[in-house]
Amino acid sequence: MARSVVTGAAGFLGGAVAHELRRRGDEVVALDVRRGPGITLADVTASGDWEKALDGADLLIHAAAVGMGGVGELTPVRAGRPTPPSRVTAAQMRRVLLGGTATVLDAAQRAGVRRVIHLSCVSALGDDAPPLADESAPIGLTGEPRADAIAAAEQTASAAAAHGAPVTVLRIADAYGPRAGRWTLWPVLLMRAGRFVLVDGGRGQLSPVHVDDVVAAVTAVASAPTEVVAGQVLHVTGPGSSTGAEFFGRYAALAEVRPPRSVPARLCEVVDAVDRLPSRRPASAARRPGVLRGLGAALASHVDPRIRVDLGPLTIQDLTRASAVSGRRITELVGWQARVDLDEGMRRTGAWLRDRGLLGVAEPARRG
Repeated sequence: MARSVVTGAAGFLGGAVAHELRRRGDEVVALDVRRGPGITLADVTASGDWEKALDGADLLIHAAAVGMGGVGELTPVRAGRPTPPSRVTAAQMRRVLLGGTATVLDAAQRAGVRRVIHLSCVSALGDDAPPLADESAPIGLTGEPRADAIAAAEQTASAAAAHGAPVTVLRIADAYGPRAGRWTLWPVLLMRAGRFVLVDGGRGQLSPVHVDDVVAAVTAVASAPTEVVAGQVLHVTGPGSSTGAEFFGRYAALAEVRPPRSVPARLCEVVDAVDRLPSRRPASAARRPGVLRGLGAALASHVDPRIRVDLGPLTIQDLTRASAVSGRRITELVGWQARVDLDEGMRRTGAWLRDRGLLGVAEPARRG
């Protein structure tokens, strides 16, 4: 029986992976700072007793993260009422995403863990990715705290691999499905409250991948020969790309609400200076008279940006990408290929949302 350790096991992806590893017969040690069934409490940002769990481990899945808009970060969503600000600060993101990754990798090396899979995110690619970005696309700083912390954590994992550690980085695309906060629960709840919007008509390119495909990719890489996948950065994406308008329009149809209205990105940038909406260039936006005129026109049309324009944890960068991501490399190396297309993925997601009463609630609040 293989012995596997999963960090962030109370979260969306960590929990799904831990469940699948148990299903296939692994002995699983599930670590997280949040309590839950089968969870061993552990703060992996600092050395501690949790490191003993790594002794004799065959596999370590590092999925611990904050600032991802997960279920644990949901705040009440009500129509006509401002959403409370995120409780996750930029300093906390750096401490968990970057500091936690370094601590976990050091502990894994000392314990002699045979294989490490670090879950990263396509947000690390930043703004300058090519039209179909593969793993050779550079990562870099964008000024957005979450994306920068993800990129720095990925560089830490790649540096460990360059020094001989058996580390593989899986760069996950826009993961949605049951228990997904960022790409499922937040948009649905905000749509039902009449606050979610499309940016620039929803023309941005998304790379949706259903959680079931993510789990299948992780287990495929975990089962591949170490010499094939160690040191690799691999994209995990779905069978095809989608525009934001198409993707979020599916949620609107499930919830039986109007599709989200569109607002210009420059209006969202101004809202960032007024309230809490994530943005790439708040300072420069606030200085542009044309943007301020656009804000005045929106207010004159009874669109109060502080209570009716909300992307939740999503950023303008997430929703205005000009490129999708390629998943060819992982297929070439381990034979894995995404099987859940958007039609089937939304069917599964809709069934889960419906089962939990998250479709058809007049004013939905936080639900797990």
